[in-house]
Amino acid sequence: MKDIFIKSLDNIKEEMISLSESIFKRPELGFKEYNTNELICKVLDKHDISYENNIALTGIVATLDSKKEGAHIGLLCELDAVPTINHEFSNKEDNAAHTCGHYAQVGTMLGVFLGIKESNILDSLGGKITFIATPAEEYCDFEYRKNLVESKKLTYISGKQEMIKLGVFDELDCILSCHTMGTGTNYLAETNSTLNGFLGKRAIFKGKSAHAGANPSEGINALNAATLAMNAITFLRETFKEEDAIRVHYVMSQGGTTVNSVPEETILDMYIRAKTLDAILVVNKKVDRALRAGALGVGCDIEICDTGGYLPLTQDENLTKVIEDTLTDFMSKDKVLKDCHSYASGDIGDLSHLVPTVQIGVAGFTGNIHGYNFKTGDVDIAYKLPMEYLGATTIELLSNKGELAKDIKSKFNPRLTISEYIDLLNNLNQNKLYNVED
Repeated sequence: MKDIFIKSLDNIKEEMISLSESIFKRPELGFKEYNTNELICKVLDKHDISYENNIALTGIVATLDSKKEGAHIGLLCELDAVPTINHEFSNKEDNAAHTCGHYAQVGTMLGVFLGIKESNILDSLGGKITFIATPAEEYCDFEYRKNLVESKKLTYISGKQEMIKLGVFDELDCILSCHTMGTGTNYLAETNSTLNGFLGKRAIFKGKSAHAGANPSEGINALNAATLAMNAITFLRETFKEEDAIRVHYVMSQGGTTVNSVPEETILDMYIRAKTLDAILVVNKKVDRALRAGALGVGCDIEICDTGGYLPLTQDENLTKVIEDTLTDFMSKDKVLKDCHSYASGDIGDLSHLVPTVQIGVAGFTGNIHGYNFKTGDVDIAYKLPMEYLGATTIELLSNKGELAKDIKSKFNPRLTISEYIDLLNNLNQNKLYNVED
């Protein structure tokens, strides 16, 4: 059946590459992927596939059901771009550019989905496959997303978090996905990589405005408070354990309104990243103390707003073994990079706590990830090869009435139940105001 599937890809690959490269040239930030959504829906309509649309605003779910006993495999991709200045295709509205490779995910995972449909092998295999296009993986554009939450259009500012809440992943036995593994490598694929999780934070320092030249003594300088807090965080770094893979990084989103006035309000947006949730929570307490110390030292009030970021990614070992065994049919073992850890994060980490999940690293791109020069370098490696081995893996999981996939699911030990996960997100989303006189 794998041979039949791969042959069916001959009629699909170029269409999927064209779709992905069209998305690449028209990037959109999360929860704004309306053109991307339309392009995908046109392809699904062309292939006479029904789907559920506008899930978490721009998400899409399409299922092929054999109506026979078997496993249920999810094929996952992401829709959004990330702000990137000076990229060839950065849009004018918000500098969105596809410099993280999500555009290629779409063509690859949709290609697997269509390849199985067009090969007519699902009836023989049994079970179901579901294509899931998720919005808003990149954690950015906060004011826009905050407005969506305040207007009750969303509960959470991550696409997968919102879709988990909506029950999109509840019936899946396994999830397969892929992502750019990086550039300038001789490897063709990456397996069993892990990712940091992170907590999002915003610190709002509230001082008092005054004329910066005539009477600065009448003001309370919120910029100085933020600067003091950043220095305090720097002094904390020697307390971070190497094995926890900690990163604390920030940008000053607001530093004052005019040079001629003492800054009345400044804003730091930041991430706290680490390899485990426990490490994130420990460092978060330290950072809160540093932020409050900066405010107290200068005499500012401070509001600290925490937002549930992404959980660390741990890929399922049994599902990983299936795809590693499959990869040997498509490349030599020395072309597969294994067991690496990245300090980056993704909301697929949340799914890995709930469902057996694999995200394969894909080569074939050039430039820097999140950089102005990122693009597809080799379409065979970036698209055609992963379509083949991910499709072959899907067939392996569906074979024999889904025996392998069901065994993987039975051995999987969820780190959280859905209700525990939602409670965790809600508990992490909190605002605290500290007044200097308290």
